[in-house]
Amino acid sequence: MKDQDLLERLHALADKSRFYILQLMAKGAIATCCDRIEAYENGCCVGDVVAVTGLSQPTVSHHLKVLEKVGLVRRESRGPWTCYFPNPQAMQELVDALTTVLITPVHSHQHEQGACCPCSHESPMSPSTCETSMNR
Repeated sequence: MKDQDLLERLHALADKSRFYILQLMAKGAIATCCDRIEAYENGCCVGDVVAVTGLSQPTVSHHLKVLEKVGLVRRESRGPWTCYFPNPQAMQELVDALTTVLITPVHSHQHEQGACCPCSHESPMSPSTCETSMNR
C-alpha cells in the first residue's frame, strides 16, 4: 500500500464518528430500517446510522462517503435504499501496511549511533542488550 493511501485511510478513521460507524457495522447489522440487509451482512443504510447515533442524515451520508472513498466500506443499491458494508480486505490491508511500516523486525536492527538508540560506539552494549534497554 502506498504511504498516501495509508494516510488517507488513517485520516478517515481518525474521525470519532466514522470510527464509531465502523464499530457498529463490525458488531453486525444495525436494527435496520429496511428489509434489504441480512443480520450476517454487517451492513447499514444511512437511516440506520442516523437512528443509532443521532447524527443528521447529511452528516452520516458524508461520513459514509468518506469511508467509501478510501475503500473501508462499499456501497450497494438495493431497491430504493443505498446500503453500506464494511470492507474487511481493506481493513486487513491497513493493518498489514501499519505492521510493515511501523514495526521493524528484530533481525534488521542496526546498531549504529543514532540509528535506533542513543548508544555510543564505545558502549559495551551489544545489539541485543541495546534492544532490551530500548524496550523498558
